[in-house]
Amino acid sequence: MNCVSGRLELQDKRDTAIRFLVEAALQSVATTKQSSAPRSREEWVQRLCAEIMSDSETSHRNVISALLATGVSTEDVLQTYVPAVARRLGELWIQDKATFVQVTVGASRLQALFQNEKRPSLGKWLDRTVPLGQSMLMILPETEDHTLGAFVAADQFRRHGIWVRMSIRLKPHELVRVVEEGCFSMLGMSLASHKSVAGVEELIKFLRSAMDHCPPIVIGGRYILDEDDVEERTGADFAVRSVREAIERCGLASVSEPLSIDSMA
Repeated sequence: MNCVSGRLELQDKRDTAIRFLVEAALQSVATTKQSSAPRSREEWVQRLCAEIMSDSETSHRNVISALLATGVSTEDVLQTYVPAVARRLGELWIQDKATFVQVTVGASRLQALFQNEKRPSLGKWLDRTVPLGQSMLMILPETEDHTLGAFVAADQFRRHGIWVRMSIRLKPHELVRVVEEGCFSMLGMSLASHKSVAGVEELIKFLRSAMDHCPPIVIGGRYILDEDDVEERTGADFAVRSVREAIERCGLASVSEPLSIDSMA
């Protein structure tokens, strides 16, 4: 009887020790998870940037889901965090802290957030365009390698009630046909760097010479922020620093209030 009692007592001690270890492990995991969660916008941008370049096809979606769970809106993710991550990718590339493959993969995944109508990582996406009888053609020239900025800008134009059609790397004569067949109030182009200027200049000259009437041509993008003579050099009607400025200078109507971040990225 004493032998049985001793075994039971030993078993109780083992069970208690096991419970203690399990509770300690769970507490450690919870503490680690809590301490590793981003605490600021910059930390969220860094986390999303790291996962957007990772080998995992879904980890960046998990980060976005976690970000949405903190109360950040879908709009803020698309209009604030995505452009910030895009800029961060560019900085890592310039600083030689990320490979060409990593940056390309990251940019493609960011771009997919705008292209995928089902928005698997952001929930059901509704068309936010309020028709105003106005449309624009967002042109991605053959010479432009960076396409994310144009998709970000197109999404912002839609928020203002402008119907946007994308023209992706069409031949000049094909582009002329698209413009002539459409009824566009504006043609938009995004310049990512000084390398884009020469190609855009040639394209604008071709468009003007090939058509009797060419809609106003607006150029934007990161390169515009640092240059003052881009309109002269490219032949564009307007060089703008924001989507709202583009709409105002072309005399179009808008249904949206000023945006916190409203630039032709």
